[in-house]
Order: sequence, then structure tokens, then C-alpha cells
Amino acid sequence: AEGSCAPRQCTWVRTFSLLSQKILRPSWLGLAVLVVLSACSGKIGDLPSGSLAGGSVAIPGPGSTGGGLATKPASVLVATPRVARLSQPQWDNTVRDLLKLPDLGGLESQLTKDAVVNFDNEAQALRVGDDLRADLQRVSEQLATRVAGDPAALARIVPSGAPSALPEKARAFITAFGQRAYRRPLTSSEIDEAVGLFNRGTTLFPATDPFAGGVELLLSFFLQSPHFLYRTELGAAVVNGKIPLSSYEVASKISYALANTMPDDELFALASRGGLVTADDVTSQATRLLGSPAGLANLEHFHFQMLKLGGYAGITKDAAAFPRFTAAAPAAMGQETTRFLDWVFAQNLGVKEMFTKPVTFVNSSLAPIYGLSGSFGSDFTKVDLDPTERAGILTQLGFLSLNAHEREIDSIHRGVFIIQRILCTQLSPPANVTITPVPVADATTTNRERVWAHPGPGTCGAACHGTMIDPLGFAFENFDAVGAYRTTDNGQPIDASGTFPYAENDVDPPKTFKNAVELSGVLAQSSKVHQCYAQDWTSYLFARSVDVEGADAPLVQYLAQLSRAQGLSIKDLIMTLVSTDNFLARLPVTP
Repeated sequence: AEGSCAPRQCTWVRTFSLLSQKILRPSWLGLAVLVVLSACSGKIGDLPSGSLAGGSVAIPGPGSTGGGLATKPASVLVATPRVARLSQPQWDNTVRDLLKLPDLGGLESQLTKDAVVNFDNEAQALRVGDDLRADLQRVSEQLATRVAGDPAALARIVPSGAPSALPEKARAFITAFGQRAYRRPLTSSEIDEAVGLFNRGTTLFPATDPFAGGVELLLSFFLQSPHFLYRTELGAAVVNGKIPLSSYEVASKISYALANTMPDDELFALASRGGLVTADDVTSQATRLLGSPAGLANLEHFHFQMLKLGGYAGITKDAAAFPRFTAAAPAAMGQETTRFLDWVFAQNLGVKEMFTKPVTFVNSSLAPIYGLSGSFGSDFTKVDLDPTERAGILTQLGFLSLNAHEREIDSIHRGVFIIQRILCTQLSPPANVTITPVPVADATTTNRERVWAHPGPGTCGAACHGTMIDPLGFAFENFDAVGAYRTTDNGQPIDASGTFPYAENDVDPPKTFKNAVELSGVLAQSSKVHQCYAQDWTSYLFARSVDVEGADAPLVQYLAQLSRAQGLSIKDLIMTLVSTDNFLARLPVTP
């Protein structure tokens, strides 16, 4: 309904204790309790064109391809959270960058972990419960003590040119550090009251240098403040039916979206001048961030979650059956996929090439499994694979080995992975069915024969396995449990053919394929695959769940069309998303 939102779309900031029990809380600490009564509001509708501050932004087409654009959808804003707690990776990166530390000394591991269902930065799912609150208090105090007690570390966070006299030095520190901590300038009252807290340092830490004692108290506070723990969009000025984010809000949003950490000095400087209000400002900074080490790490973090690469660490195989599979292979498989996707991005390529390029990166742990000749060391080398056998991420060792048992392949989970992660389709077993196990492997039947015996009348397999899951999994019969290529199974020729059960619409017939290479080509042309990838990036960059059946559908479908028909690169897809009103503005507040 207009002016409302579902409970899970609304984010409430929990009131929590800010300082150690030994510190008396001054009355001004109440300002650190941020209470947001409604996280999303307003109506959805088209917006006039113009600058970022006054209307929608023209969506750029792919930089590496020609031809006309797909039809641009009208700018549609969606009710979104106004506050978003930093995810745990964002907290780690932000604290490290804010305090200018090389690392956090393992303290980050002491925080209660979030229960991640989709992407780890989804605002609706992030809260501060009692356990995390207590962890944040303890870790913040330890970090404050560490920095304040180390003259070199303390000097790094004091602004250059700060006065030497204690009162003026304290105010200069609070003004500069507070802006970086809150990712916006502090108000005059916030500065004044922070000075009052700083002055308590002499009393609370009488044996410590007065400046260091005051800073220790302030650091403990800043690191626990909701203004630090949450990224906020609290402006209320309506322009042409929407609320453009402020320069500081854009700086934070684009930095966390593309670098997974707080704004750097360049973004802060631009925000202080009132920048980040034009398409050129935003795309220029997005290009810079995507080219930075933090941007590359964030790209890898996205794919790590999207493709469930964390599961690679737990891959185990029967050593007698697969002597070429070593203890170093699982980690190398994760690096292989990551490096391949980094290469696709660096080459300004997109979804099609993710599924069709017979290219990969191997080292001495992986080359023997691929059957590659030559000398390989611990470093990764780019290699071209046989295009009749391999194409893209689904024929790389990690996907194939993860979705396999210690000795036998797992066609079912290979198919399930494609349906869930590549097509963004959720599987729900029908009710009142008998789940029959796959027959035990023997020396007389092929894997395909055993799995095909699984479906049957009255079983779950008859409804979903036989028509959806298994045909996709059978495309990978040519790959054994570690991903090595094979042409026979138990002495019988491999049959890797099947039918792709997802037609592009209700009229088109399903697609057929002979093997994994052909299936990968079919997937590379599927609008559902392109939409799934665009949907995932939209969710990750917007830090929220995406309604692909409702208000988010036009933008996601537009990106999928550009990706499928015109080869929109990963980079251009990202640039498109962060330069739209959907990213840079929000709906007006409804009383």
C-alpha cells in the first residue's frame, strides 16, 4: 500500500550501551541513540529527467559495444531502508581504515557473526542484538586502548597541522576524526559535547597523557555510536517528487557499494565541496573505485557469495581414487574461479563470456587434474583449454569438484546449483511425496543410469528431478568427481545430452544440448541467466532484497536485455546501477 512497507523492509536501530560500565554517561550520549521510526515510505512513480539532484539519469550503454540501447525504463523508486548497519566485512574494513591500522589483530573474529542468507550487506537482515552489542563494546575498548597507547598509531589519526595546545588540539581531532567516523561533518553541538567527553579522560585515566587519555575515551565512544555502525540516509528535502541523497550520503553509499569500506580522502573532499550531484561526478568516482585494490576485492567478495565459493575449502576426495587431488587443490580451485572472473572484468567482458570462454588460470595443484603438460609452479598461469571440452565457470574444477562426492559425481547437485545460483529459481519439494535415494554406485552401471533410476511415479524425482534438475546435471557427465575430463563411465560411452527446461517464454520450445559446452552456450544466451546476474548485482549494490516481480522489474529486465543482446560488460552493468535514481535518491517520507 502507498506509504507503507512490509516489516522486513523496515530497519530499527536498537538502543544499546555505548561505553564501559566504569564510565559515567554524560547526558549528551543520548544523541548517539538513533531512533528511526520508519525505514521506508512514499509512493512509487515516474520521475522527470535531468541531473541527479533533479531527476533521473540517462543510463549508459556498454562502452565496448555499438548499436542502439534497449528501451530505457521510467525511473521508479522503491521503498528502501533509511539506515543500514555495516556488514561485518564492512565493519572490519572501516575500522581498519578509520584507525589507519594495518590489521585489527584478530579482534574482528571476536564479534558475533551474522546469519547470512543472501548477500551479507542486505540491510533488512542486519541487526545489533545483545551479544553483538557486548562484543562491540569490548572490542571497541580494546582498539581504543591499542591506538591511544601507541604514539605512532595515535599520530596517524591526528590531523596534520593540528594545534599543539591541548584544548585546540582536542577540538581539531574531534572535528576531523568525527567526520571520518560518522562519514559526515559533526554538528557544533556534537563537537562541543565531544569536547566535554574528551575532558573526562584526565579523570578516568590519570596516569595517561591527557591527550591520549581523552582520545582513548573518544575512540571507544565513536566506534560504538550508531552514527558509525549504521550508514544513514536521513535527508528530507524533496526535489521533483523525490529526496536526492546528500553529497556525503552518496559518498558513503558508493564507497560501501563498490569498495566495501568508508569513503576515502578524495570522496570526502568531493563531498565537502558539494560534489557527487551530477552523473559525471558519480561515474568518475565509480570508475576510480572499481579500479582500486578495494574495488577489486569487493568484486571478488560479490562473486564469492554469488557462486558460494566458500564451500570450496571443504572439498575432500578419496586419495586412492584421485592421487592428483592434493591438499592444496581446494584453495587453488577458489583462486582459479576468482582469477577467471577478475580477468573477465578486466577485459571488459560480461555474462556471455563467463559461461563460454575456454580460458582459466592454473598452478601446479590444478594443471595435472586438467591434464595439462608443461611446467607449473605455485603462481597461477592463464591457459587456453580445449573448447570442445571446456567453456567458462561451469566446466572449471571448483564447481565440478564441489558438486561431487569423494569418489562419484553428483549430477543432482550440479543441476540444483545451476537452477538456484545461475537462474535464481528456488526449488520447493512438493508435499506428500516419497524421497527415494539414488542407487548405490557399482561397477556395471553408469552414473547417469543410477541417477535416472531415482525419478519414478509418486516420487519427488518424477516432478522435478526428471524434468528440471537431472537433465541439467547430466550435461557434466564428462567430468569426474575432481573435474577431470573423461569419455567413459564404467567402460561405457558418456551420454551428456539433455534438454534445457527453461524456455524464454511460453511459446519457445526448450533447448537441447549434447554436453556441458553446449549447455554453457545455451545458458549464455538465456535471458533468465542474464536477469539473474543483473538481479544479484542490483541486490548487492543497493544493499537490499530486490523485487523482480514488482517495482524493481523494469530496471533488472532492462539490464538483462542489454547484457544478453548487446554484451553489457560487468563494469558497465555496475556503472549503470550506481548512476540511476534507484541508487542515488529515495522516496519522500510519508507522515
